[in-house]
Amino acid sequence: MLSSASDSKRELLDKYQRVKNCLSSCTEFLSPSCKPCEEGWTPLHGKCYFFSSVKQTWFESRDSCVASEAHLVTINNTEVQDFLASKINETHWIGLNDLESEGHWVWMDKQTLRETQFWFKKASGEAEPDNWSGDDASGEDCACLGYEDEPLNYWFDASCKYKKKYICEKTFSSTFTENN
Repeated sequence: MLSSASDSKRELLDKYQRVKNCLSSCTEFLSPSCKPCEEGWTPLHGKCYFFSSVKQTWFESRDSCVASEAHLVTINNTEVQDFLASKINETHWIGLNDLESEGHWVWMDKQTLRETQFWFKKASGEAEPDNWSGDDASGEDCACLGYEDEPLNYWFDASCKYKKKYICEKTFSSTFTENN
């Protein structure tokens, strides 16, 4: 019995060391056999981000992310905001909307928006979100990072019917592979 317990302990320590080595390789991105994100996704702090190359409505974008076992991105700090803005060269949908209640902005996971410093503000004092209804009588209920000729590091509300590129987010996949 003691021998069996000793073997089990040795086996667990072996597995622990292999996982530790794999994770160490991943953080340095040296080992092609250990990838925190699928091909085409970009890692940052435990999350993987996908920047689409096709334009879709906000609803189509949401569904495309879900089909990839992800969701439209949640931005909850300046570091993520700056990272995302540095990766795009035109406006992209994010996972923020006020579809259920005008002015009550929520993320895809139903968390209420807490950080508001990312909304665009004009020098004149006008600010986003403004729910402008010039192109769509239903107004602007979905948020995007950047807008047309405006800066890409700010949020804008827009009609959910517009077609834009989008950003998906998911936690590191459980597809760490290990060559035995």
